[in-house]
Amino acid sequence: MQKATHASLTLVRFDDLREAGPLMRALDEDVLFLQAGADFRAAGTTLSSGQAFKYAIYGLHTNMASAQSAVERRLEIAPWIENAKETWAAVLLPFRQFGEANFIDATSPCPQFEIGAQPPGDGEPVVIVTSVGWNSAEGEAMDRIKRFSDGVAAVRIGMTGLNGLHSQQSFSFPGGLVHDGITVTIWKSVASAMAFAYGPGRHRMEVKTQREELYGDRTSFTRFRILHSEGTWHDSDPLQT
Repeated sequence: MQKATHASLTLVRFDDLREAGPLMRALDEDVLFLQAGADFRAAGTTLSSGQAFKYAIYGLHTNMASAQSAVERRLEIAPWIENAKETWAAVLLPFRQFGEANFIDATSPCPQFEIGAQPPGDGEPVVIVTSVGWNSAEGEAMDRIKRFSDGVAAVRIGMTGLNGLHSQQSFSFPGGLVHDGITVTIWKSVASAMAFAYGPGRHRMEVKTQREELYGDRTSFTRFRILHSEGTWHDSDPLQT
């Protein structure tokens, strides 16, 4: 299976609850995945409602030009984001990944990226995308999904005011469990991200629990350098904070 070399990410925020519109760009040979996900947890809504304040358009691409095109043509791809209160879009280059996800092929989870980039320098902002997926929502799997969701909520609350964290958000894609859900965090540096990931607190507890009890059938994380970005997020440029 072909893997991605780059990712595109567009974050949009609205003042009022709304549903995502369709994406107008069909997948071609350079676009392996492109979907809009909703942060329904932060909105206090449900996945089935389809309503949120924040959305992410996440794409996996076989080359940088394709990812750059997704960023530059985001209004053509998703006309419904035109009136967003705020937008930040970026071309991302993965430099480390662990685990499996099912974005490229929903039926065959595996590592999604070819990794060849060097880690960023000290003080260079990074984006981290983590994912979790389940093979079904029946029986005991639903209990695991609920326990995982409760853990995510606790971690997100505990991240408030963390040193080096620009923002954190979680997104679910249409179709329920068809595609794995993601969290997106933007950090001032790898060091600040690692201090959170491996330091004391709820996140480390949740990672340990996942390894021992397998709340999710699969998980992954990918760390990205930011090659290009446009706009602001939370009223600032993540590359300048």
